[in-house]
Amino acid sequence: MVENLRKLLLTAPFQRFVIVTSGGRAYPVASADHADINPMGTQMVIWFDDGSGVTVATRHITAIEKSEDAAAAA
Repeated sequence: MVENLRKLLLTAPFQRFVIVTSGGRAYPVASADHADINPMGTQMVIWFDDGSGVTVATRHITAIEKSEDAAAAA
């Protein structure tokens, strides 16, 4: 999962995606600048346009979904 996330963050052109956690929460990743993974691959930080952010333990990421607004952004 972590390696897939790293590849998605480096893909050009970037395609928006959504991280889904084991708790059922979904976090959109709007651009490569909006997220990062720590060097150990144990945590992912996602920042939002309002200045807030969230840290997610990568072991709790259950799915990576294509963002529905990806086509609109292209």
